[in-house]
Amino acid sequence: MRLIYLVFILNLMLTTSAHCEQTAEDWNNKGNSLIAQSQYDEAIKAYDEAIRLDPDYAAAWNNKGIALKKGGRYEEAVLAYNEAIGLDPDYAAAWNNKGIALKSQGNYYEAIKAYDQAIRLDANSTDAWYNKGNVLMSLNRYGEAVLTYDQAISLDANSSDAWYNKGNALKSIGKYDEAIQAYDEVIRLDPSYADAWKKKAAALSAIGRYDESNQAFNEALNISNRKGDSISNGRRSEELDGSSTGISIRYKGPDSDRGEEPDSGAV
Repeated sequence: MRLIYLVFILNLMLTTSAHCEQTAEDWNNKGNSLIAQSQYDEAIKAYDEAIRLDPDYAAAWNNKGIALKKGGRYEEAVLAYNEAIGLDPDYAAAWNNKGIALKSQGNYYEAIKAYDQAIRLDANSTDAWYNKGNVLMSLNRYGEAVLTYDQAISLDANSSDAWYNKGNALKSIGKYDEAIQAYDEVIRLDPSYADAWKKKAAALSAIGRYDESNQAFNEALNISNRKGDSISNGRRSEELDGSSTGISIRYKGPDSDRGEEPDSGAV
């Protein structure tokens, strides 16, 4: 019995020692792993432990913000990003992530300010340019959005989402021919991008090219069927203007913001 007790105490001491030996960086990396598993509450606990060990660990504050935002706790996420930025004002990724959280709150103008700061710090941040374009779309500032997506595309010409959102912005201001060109670029990069085919169909219909519109829509339908998706005739959000088909389509909005990659930087 005494031997069993001694073994228990020894194991307890070893476990406690191992726990105590974990560094702030260890806890930060554990949080990153938990985020990858969508275990956001547990990730927050890990980042809190990293911050307890090193309150000046800007990366842990940034990563905590990511976990909070992914968990829908936007206001707390903004506060965490503010802590990261307070420790490192030149932390471009934290500014970008703050913009995402602010946009999620509907605080579009403050989000633009955050993205502008990220861009000032890192003019080659494709994510910040792309995300700023998305906010401008939400504000119906389509002309500015086109210019912003152009900046993202100049940095990453293979960004099908940036081309797609540029097409949406052009279509919104009646520049259908240019919108079609943007959607064609999306399709060149990703032929299975059903939403691009659908939006191309709508743009073609708007300028009276109905046969081509029907062909594009049928391609979208075939892709959606192969993927197990559906194109609904109900709950209509966009008409194929003037089309003899009378078919309506739904499409994705520019809401897939970029960034929020946990920072594994060493202390």
